[in-house]
Amino acid sequence: MESATPRNPPNSPKFKLKKSRSQHFLADALVLKSEARLLQAKGKAVLEIGAGDGRLSEQVLAQAPKKLTLVEYDSQWAEYLREKFKANGQVEILHKDFLELPDNFPATHIIGNIPYQITSDIILKLGRMKFMRAVICVQKEVAARLMAEAGSSEYGRMSVFAQTRFHVEYFGSIPRTSFTPPPKVDSSIIILTPNPMAKTLPAHLDVVTAALFSHRLKNVSGSIFHSRHIWGWSKEEARKIAQNLYMADARVFELEPAQVVTLAKSLPAQKSKSD
Repeated sequence: MESATPRNPPNSPKFKLKKSRSQHFLADALVLKSEARLLQAKGKAVLEIGAGDGRLSEQVLAQAPKKLTLVEYDSQWAEYLREKFKANGQVEILHKDFLELPDNFPATHIIGNIPYQITSDIILKLGRMKFMRAVICVQKEVAARLMAEAGSSEYGRMSVFAQTRFHVEYFGSIPRTSFTPPPKVDSSIIILTPNPMAKTLPAHLDVVTAALFSHRLKNVSGSIFHSRHIWGWSKEEARKIAQNLYMADARVFELEPAQVVTLAKSLPAQKSKSD
């Protein structure tokens, strides 16, 4: 991805950015424009996560969305956004935590340069939402984990979660110098679109995935045996069940996402505390 020299946009408020909230604003105009174009937002209802000072919002508006909802947790930036876009009837400002929005929020397209410290929480939230397309900027290492292939060192629980809910497409890398202030790591832009598999996932898939990948180097049989407390099994019960599992001898980190789903479907749901 080509990029211009980072610069602070004109008319930015002179507010102190908060490291505690991972406030690093992408200042590269060419990258911002590329993100907005990737969203394919014309005529769509768009939600932006953590709009900050609205520099990405401006580029999204240039793509002629039907509506643009800006979610901003920081009160100083939410107030700034209200003033900045007060004359634009297409824009709605929500001074809220994105993680607390309803899962059925009415937006078909989602975009954001998301805060690093809550990236995993945002990915989990997106996995519960219904949308057509999302373009997000995340840490480069996170992008690698989301797209990791089975058997690789980056492959883990988040890889399975993301790839069973979305098709994850890599667009490009962004150097840390493209942000103000520069973070300690580089970033990447990824595109998420729905995976049809998500409609048929067992409700306890994430529990099974967590159980498996807490012992990712063991085989499936051993991993489930050592996680038997999740189901309340005795050692004898667990040993018998584990030995007869689908792909019992395969190493956990070598299981493809679809194989993890098949395995989860062969296991009962987590034992409730009342049982």
